[in-house]
Amino acid sequence: MEVVIVTGASKGLGAAMVEQLLSPDRHVIGIARSPNQALAASATSKGAWLDWYLQDLADADASDRLAASICASMPRDATRYALVNNAALIEPVGAVATLESAAIMAALNVNLAAPMLFSARFLAATDDRAIDRRILNISSGSGRHPMDGNGVYSATKAGLDMFTRCMKAEQLERPEGRRARVVSLAPGVIDTDMQVHARSQDPVKFPQTRYFVQMKTDGVLVSPEDAARKILGYLFRDDFGDTEIDDIRNA
Repeated sequence: MEVVIVTGASKGLGAAMVEQLLSPDRHVIGIARSPNQALAASATSKGAWLDWYLQDLADADASDRLAASICASMPRDATRYALVNNAALIEPVGAVATLESAAIMAALNVNLAAPMLFSARFLAATDDRAIDRRILNISSGSGRHPMDGNGVYSATKAGLDMFTRCMKAEQLERPEGRRARVVSLAPGVIDTDMQVHARSQDPVKFPQTRYFVQMKTDGVLVSPEDAARKILGYLFRDDFGDTEIDDIRNA
């Protein structure tokens, strides 16, 4: 049996990944701000084990408590443990001078603090076993290329990349059989609610709006289902973790 934790599990890419992960030999743990009855029904029909936790990851203290509780209660006899840090906020967008503190802190907590906290609890809970452990951080090309009006999102994704690099360096100091594998993966541009939100912004406030509108018009956005299929294929590859900063379009 495998155990896979997915944050941001109720919509878009997260929901598509959970749907494709569901199987009788896998224990899937979904974390999201809202329920998803379709996924619950799908788990029942497939005879799959799906646990669901409602949590706004913008609340760092509550997120840490949840992460500790989930990781401490994971089955101890799994053949593989995987954590997919997928949840993210694109807001706030706009020039730096216009940003509000509450929105900045929410994005920092969801996009960066939550992956740090879940990774910490996940590693601590599985550290006593020589077992296959994998952490996949869903990053973004925005964290690797500056985008005006997108400073907070881009900075959090750049931070996620560096956090992954640090985890990789730390794991390399451990005996080979006890190393966790970690990757920060840019998933490409996916046709999700986040993209709808990006296309709805005032181009004066968020100049990248025109770029995302054109991508939709040109039909180059990837569906959540296709993106999930490629990402999960990457997660379960034998060489997962050899390259800690990657882009699914290069894989």
